[in-house]
Amino acid sequence: MPRFRPERLLDDWAAKVLSLVAAGAIFAFFQLNRLEERPLSVTLTVLENEQFSSATVYPDSVTLVLRGEPDAIYAVGEDDFQATLDLRGFEVGGTYRVPVSVLARGAAASMDSMEVSAEPRELSLVLEPRVSRRLDVLPSFRGYLEPGYELADFTLEPSSVEVAGPASVVDGLADLSTEPVELSGRSEDFDLRVRIVVDQPLVDYVSAEWAQFSAEVRKAVVYRTFEDVPIQASGLADGLSLASDLPAGSARVLATRAELDAMDAGGASLRADLSGVAGAGVYTVAVTPAFPDGVSVESWQPLVITITVTGQAAAEDQ
Repeated sequence: MPRFRPERLLDDWAAKVLSLVAAGAIFAFFQLNRLEERPLSVTLTVLENEQFSSATVYPDSVTLVLRGEPDAIYAVGEDDFQATLDLRGFEVGGTYRVPVSVLARGAAASMDSMEVSAEPRELSLVLEPRVSRRLDVLPSFRGYLEPGYELADFTLEPSSVEVAGPASVVDGLADLSTEPVELSGRSEDFDLRVRIVVDQPLVDYVSAEWAQFSAEVRKAVVYRTFEDVPIQASGLADGLSLASDLPAGSARVLATRAELDAMDAGGASLRADLSGVAGAGVYTVAVTPAFPDGVSVESWQPLVITITVTGQAAAEDQ
């Protein structure tokens, strides 16, 4: 049996080293081929600065790229990571590149072999002084009330709220609105709770985020003046008659649209009560409106008329 000779280990040493390097490279290449990448969307948490706010809109979420063996990267979810943008340390306004930090927690915290990177890795932000301001809140409406009804009055409580954010954005706000108040199909008073809408993503609520809306719904009424309204005589005794036709008058009324439409088709008149006329002669009698119930007559003309009565009243039964 040949004896082992240590010096032979150095024979062809260059070839042996190259073989070891090649073997290592093949092993590393094999390991790399086993690794996979998985994108994962995670909510971006912003740690606000009490004195300065971002005047640049930043994303609500960032994409994390997980790199590792399949069993590892698919065993975790978005709840196992926290992506944070920390603005608390800035003491002067200006433009800054702020890194997005990623914290592994839960199941991901113990996976040292998994690589995690954020896209984007940092954000360019303009920081401005943070200011607050009180703004009026106006209701927004959608749809229409039932035909013949109108919104007589409404209240909104609170009628103003305080918001805060970067100075240039807050100073540019005139007022705020509510989410749409649905009017469709309503014919009675109603109350509901509505959200106050701040359509600027960089502005925060300081006071109320909701408001109480109360509405008074009434029948829609309008004024209208009717011309050439006939004056109708009533109560004239048998045997007596008018020497001439009665003149036409006019009336100004307050009514719903439906009532006005009905009067356009007839039903608007004035009345002269002649029941007090005892015989032939000249009389001055009052004129009164004779409109349908529910119609408010504001004024009419003439208030009195002069009539001439002819004939002889029939004798009363003894």
